[in-house]
Amino acid sequence: MNSINPNALQPYLKRMGRAFVIDMIETYLANSPALVDTLCANFHKQNLEEFTRAAHILKSNSATMGAEKLAALCEQLEQAGQSGRIDHLRPEIESMPQQHREACHELSQLLSKIPRD
Repeated sequence: MNSINPNALQPYLKRMGRAFVIDMIETYLANSPALVDTLCANFHKQNLEEFTRAAHILKSNSATMGAEKLAALCEQLEQAGQSGRIDHLRPEIESMPQQHREACHELSQLLSKIPRD
């Protein structure tokens, strides 16, 4: 696994249990694609407020899941949005969907290995 740090979920697993972690991963897999779409669409619209908001939420959620590379990219996008300059971010925006797909694929694999009660 290159996109996900599986140790990131260990504290949740220990404290909250498998069912909670399963729900966290399933929620991320269900909701994060819309955030990527929102982020990309608002980049093209140059809507700084919505762009920055989506970058912030995706950053936080990705970090929680252990998607450290994706979270770092979102941090960069969020900071650029806060500074008011996002026009130079086209390469990062174009790489976002692929990085997100890789993280989701690895999370799906991780999810399939968690025993269900």
